[in-house]
Amino acid sequence: MPRLRNALAAAGLNDVRTYVQSGNVVARSALAAGPVSRLVHDVIADEFGVDSTVIVRDAAQLRKVVTANPFAAAVDERPHLMRVIFLAGPPAAEHVAAVAGDARLREVSRVIGEHVYVDYLDGVHGNSKTASFFERTLRVQGTERNWRSVLALHAMSRPDGERAFSATDPVPGAARVPGSGPAAAVRRR
Repeated sequence: MPRLRNALAAAGLNDVRTYVQSGNVVARSALAAGPVSRLVHDVIADEFGVDSTVIVRDAAQLRKVVTANPFAAAVDERPHLMRVIFLAGPPAAEHVAAVAGDARLREVSRVIGEHVYVDYLDGVHGNSKTASFFERTLRVQGTERNWRSVLALHAMSRPDGERAFSATDPVPGAARVPGSGPAAAVRRR
């Protein structure tokens, strides 16, 4: 991910680092969430030709994502099957009710604010209740991360007096196909 790191640094972000090869980036910036989102979007579009939604969270929000996980047992037993879908905005109440009203979904998923927690129990592959399913049902774009990645991004975005963010995007050279999903940016103070 050196090309992405270099492009973001050239755009004015500091201490740019990547996490795994799926486009996760952590960097420092004095910018607020909106300008960080636009900057990352524009860099990805200009540098890689990918028009991707950028989802921003600050460190306090990311900390809440970790502490609000309603599936504590899943984290201990099968962290690779515990996922969080970061939504681009809050879903409408009637769409959340559709998820909460389905007993099968209620056993394996919870919508809390702008996040969907999913315990895939026996496996992600072949499961029909994917991030795309929740995006369609909730009518909000999102990007999914496994619990280990959530914890790593949380650790990387802990506050230290400066603002920073983490961005995740499907860029060329990453494990996912370019344009296959939105970016997730997590800004820390």
